Amino acid sequence: MRYSENDTTKIYQAADDFRERCLLQDGSLIFDGANVWRSDILDRIHKAFVGNPDEGDRSFIEKFKDQIGTAGDEVIRLAAELLCVYFLFPSNVGGTRKRQLVNEILSWAGDNLPENHLVSSAFSTGIGSGGQGYNTRRYAEVAFLIEFARRWKSISPDKQQAAAFDPWQFQAVIDDIEDADSKQLRHMLLHLLFPDRFERIASRNHKRMVISAFSQLVVGEILNEERQILTIRSELEKLLPNQELDFYYPPLVEAWYEEGEGVSVEGAQIEDAPLEIIQHKKQIVLYGPPGTGKTYRAKRLAERIIRSAALEIMGPSEYFRSQSKIDEAIKDNVHRLQLHPAYSYEDFIRALHISNNGGTEYRTGYLPRLIEDIERLPCDSRLPHVLILDEMNRTDLSRMLGECFSLLEDRNQTIELPARNGDGAALNLRIPDDLFVIGTMNLIDQSIEQIDFALRRRFLWLQCRFSSEALVSIAKSKWNELQLGVDWDRVENDFRKLAMATANLNKEIHNSQLLGSQYEIGHTYLLDVVYFLRKFLGLRPTRKHNYLWNTKGEALEPVSRVWNLSLRPLLEQYLAGLEDDARNIELERLSSIFLKPTMID
Repeated sequence: MRYSENDTTKIYQAADDFRERCLLQDGSLIFDGANVWRSDILDRIHKAFVGNPDEGDRSFIEKFKDQIGTAGDEVIRLAAELLCVYFLFPSNVGGTRKRQLVNEILSWAGDNLPENHLVSSAFSTGIGSGGQGYNTRRYAEVAFLIEFARRWKSISPDKQQAAAFDPWQFQAVIDDIEDADSKQLRHMLLHLLFPDRFERIASRNHKRMVISAFSQLVVGEILNEERQILTIRSELEKLLPNQELDFYYPPLVEAWYEEGEGVSVEGAQIEDAPLEIIQHKKQIVLYGPPGTGKTYRAKRLAERIIRSAALEIMGPSEYFRSQSKIDEAIKDNVHRLQLHPAYSYEDFIRALHISNNGGTEYRTGYLPRLIEDIERLPCDSRLPHVLILDEMNRTDLSRMLGECFSLLEDRNQTIELPARNGDGAALNLRIPDDLFVIGTMNLIDQSIEQIDFALRRRFLWLQCRFSSEALVSIAKSKWNELQLGVDWDRVENDFRKLAMATANLNKEIHNSQLLGSQYEIGHTYLLDVVYFLRKFLGLRPTRKHNYLWNTKGEALEPVSRVWNLSLRPLLEQYLAGLEDDARNIELERLSSIFLKPTMID
């Protein structure tokens, strides 16, 4: 369960120190001989921070300073140590940034975190990603940690001693906090302190997805989700002996994980995974601005549909023995159709053709031929097929679907097409239950309101939006591929500032009377900044900081080039209908939003 791509030894050592010094004593994680985790200090920070929430738009650190900066050195030291615990697990925040934030808090009391300290060394890596939400919900996570610490200090020393070394008693204590399982820090603490019992999974939804995917391995009624996952691991280790198993790496990850970052329904983040949604409805549409990865997500979802069905049909044992067969099914059973204005009913359903004898006859189109190929095998001996209708808004969708329109709801019902083939036989159409349909749609080309209501209700609609985490993750992958001799840890914070600048820009676009949400910028438009930064640094980069932004937070050349060569031309096109003066005023306003000094927690 301690598997990681990084050396995490010092992280677990720091977690052990947290247990011994802070939970079982009133000591300190950083300062030897100090008593930082006392109940009275916890009460003071609770009053200053939890009891005095700041809902303004400023950064977490700015608000944190106003809340606790004048509460005394003891409270400030505790605040810094709370942030140390908060940062032990996540790998999606670089060590440099973790140290910067902790040291900024400590500086309010004239202290600092020594570079050679165990906690500072532990910050160099991470155990697993906290995702974008862990950073944006920092107030709620830190408040939860304070609530847990106060609850812990309220129980007797004997119970503390027992719970500190018993995973299930510890879980009972932490779960006594209201809404605990929705907090990522709850899951992180369970793993940090009991890595041999709790997985390095920091998401409630991820845990439930694992349980759902491998439910066949849980025999009997086990109400505790953590025990269910422990049982699943035990059974998987029997099926896959002599392998170091981790739920975020092959061969396990493909069986349960799907990317949901930035996916929402009517702007609200969804709790249900897209897989569960399409298994219910059979057809969905991924819609949103260009550049938000809709086609990529459609392909990944198609793979998940097939793998999920294979796991359910075959059972875990045969599933893991049949990976090559499943890979082949993913290759053969996913069908992508690129739609365009000239694509029509005649291409998709049926059309009149010249026969071999010079007459005319109706012939089936793409969909009936696809269904005929699918049904060459009986339903109980095949894996699902997925049809991706890419850029479905570029054609007259209602006309193209024709009779298929009603069959999307009446699966396995057969209707007769108003046509006969050359032999005079009727042409029939039926959509099998195991053919899933995923559409992608750019809001720039056509809004959802322009889709007729009868068609809209036959699909479920999942909105794909700009994702800061996707931008940083893809940029990291591209950066590491370049092998410039500059560690990602040194440039990560600049890319996070870029993500925040883009989020600020999208907020302005969303609220603009001249544009709107359908014109927001997708994260793929920003990725050229990696190439521009490589050119900016040269072949032998010596720069140690300020890669995308200067010390004032203003955009440097790589960001300016992305604006001038990618974003500004795109926005100019969106605003093409305006008079020159109005268009230029709006462009300059948006430019100042994107290129102005940015703050990041």
